[in-house]
Amino acid sequence: MLDGLACFSNRIAFFGMPSLYFPFTLRLYGHVLWCLRDHNFTGLDLFYHIKDCWKQRDTPHDLLLRPLERGLAFKIGEWCYATMFDGMSESMRFIEELGTEERLWFLDDVVEAAELSGLFDNEASLQEIALLIKEIDTPYELNDLNMERKYFNALEGRGRRKLISLFEKFCERVPERISEMGQEYALEVADRILHDRQLCNFIARTVIDIGFDGETEEGLRKQWVQRERWPATVRSILLARDRGKCAGCGVDIVQELREEAHIDHMFPIARGGCNDLVNLQLLCSKCNLTKRDEDAEAMNSVPRYIRRGKGRGATSAP
Repeated sequence: MLDGLACFSNRIAFFGMPSLYFPFTLRLYGHVLWCLRDHNFTGLDLFYHIKDCWKQRDTPHDLLLRPLERGLAFKIGEWCYATMFDGMSESMRFIEELGTEERLWFLDDVVEAAELSGLFDNEASLQEIALLIKEIDTPYELNDLNMERKYFNALEGRGRRKLISLFEKFCERVPERISEMGQEYALEVADRILHDRQLCNFIARTVIDIGFDGETEEGLRKQWVQRERWPATVRSILLARDRGKCAGCGVDIVQELREEAHIDHMFPIARGGCNDLVNLQLLCSKCNLTKRDEDAEAMNSVPRYIRRGKGRGATSAP
């Protein structure tokens, strides 16, 4: 928890760039993964968010149509971040759905993230939240014998209402700065999504399931995006993510110097796939020729730091 407010404005972001609070990055990434398994989000919210971009109510207007660095992975991070601050579910907002202690932990993460961002210096509503968090935590700091009862009493009833009220006040006062902070965390989430080819494959498949293109009379998906000339940045990103290896057979395209690197749509555009980075992978010439217009089952792109042995089980300590 925060140790008073004296240090609130003292930590300056490196070279003027916002600094990130990793526990909040972790919280947002976890929320993104939860949203991606929530059929209300993927089947409804995601559909209308993407439509808003195409109808120029949001940016970019060419989302999914081109391989943008701030493409779908970034926008998913941004949209999920927004639900934590002002998003509405069927009946309750994010903060109201949190458990008693989880609400306090969430607000503590928000305060820490805001402090490190350098965007909220002297913001009174945020300072009020920080003071209330410290007040609720005081029994623990004093090692009070009745600390557990006092702690939960402070979190329930009037304390709960006050926490939510202060958070609402914060969101209403500085929405632009909250959104600006969200841009930085959405970039972190986008990097984590793009690092995981299987997660990218899941998102690309979800886009097809949403059904922007409709179906043919035979029940097959049809093409709804045009083929693109890939920018150099796309090739660089995929070479880094796939570590220069073919996503199909694993041949080292870069080191072998005997294979041409092909950028492949995991879900072909001829069958409803999009041009976003989440739908792209690196293939060697042979695998690209073999695959043709078939869907790809994504292989894991996360390095196997632990599963190094020949056996499937974990190695026991001697």
